Amino acid sequence: MHRDKWKDKAACYEYDTNIFFDKYEEEEALRPAVDKLCSTCSVAKTCFAVGVSTKEWGVWGGIYLEGGQISKEFNSHRTSNDWGETWKYLTM
Repeated sequence: MHRDKWKDKAACYEYDTNIFFDKYEEEEALRPAVDKLCSTCSVAKTCFAVGVSTKEWGVWGGIYLEGGQISKEFNSHRTSNDWGETWKYLTM
């Protein structure tokens, strides 16, 4: 089995990957829409785990990472309620 087969099941499979990197950084108004897309994704837990474990940059599982760490700067648009919902779909 191909190592990254989970990506084929991702809600973002056919999206422009720049919305998870440069565009996410540059266009703050885009961030909630990307977050919502990830929150509906069946492989968000795996995506986030891969992003953290391989020290990635960009949106992984709905959270912007910098070197595998949660970015305060690029997640600052999130409310406490947003974080609660995010942790719920990533951990339950």
